[in-house]
Amino acid sequence: MRLDNPMQTNAPQVVYLHGRGSSEREVTRIVQAFSGASVRAYRAPLREGAGYAWFENQGIGIARTDSLAAELPKVSDWIKTDNGAQRPWLCGFSNGAAMAASLALAEPDAYAGLVMIGGCFATDQLPTARLRAMPVLFCRGDHDTVIPPTKFRQALTYLSDHSRAALDAITYPGGHDVTIDVVTAVSRWFRARAV
Repeated sequence: MRLDNPMQTNAPQVVYLHGRGSSEREVTRIVQAFSGASVRAYRAPLREGAGYAWFENQGIGIARTDSLAAELPKVSDWIKTDNGAQRPWLCGFSNGAAMAASLALAEPDAYAGLVMIGGCFATDQLPTARLRAMPVLFCRGDHDTVIPPTKFRQALTYLSDHSRAALDAITYPGGHDVTIDVVTAVSRWFRARAV
């Protein structure tokens, strides 16, 4: 799904990756955060319930290594084909945030920045200094009971202490969802960095 900004030919590009069991239509909940940008939302490659997933889990917040290894290059190729030479911003919710973070770790120079909403890293293998000054916004709901607290702590510790990312982190009122509070926070953060 493409939501291009016809007013700007060189608008920032945003790639949105939906959560597990959802689809690319989920982008309608967050698209207003990226005013002034051209947004692309992809459908994950694996069926999951009534929707789709980016990779198979071995547990909540942990990818099956073989599944992540198989799906990561496919998604990377989709993005490269669709965005050409421009470095897009990555944004994902939940399972989509884990895939977005995996893409950023795999090829940090290919992306302008990363927004993780209600998600964590798909693996425990997190290389030091990998995100070298990449702008990253890490968001989690204060009542999120889906992602284990240990996975949120791991993500925040890695991003703040080991990744070398230019990190901003927020905790928003709510659970495992995209609320108006997080949309507003993402919008403010994105406008200050990309538009």
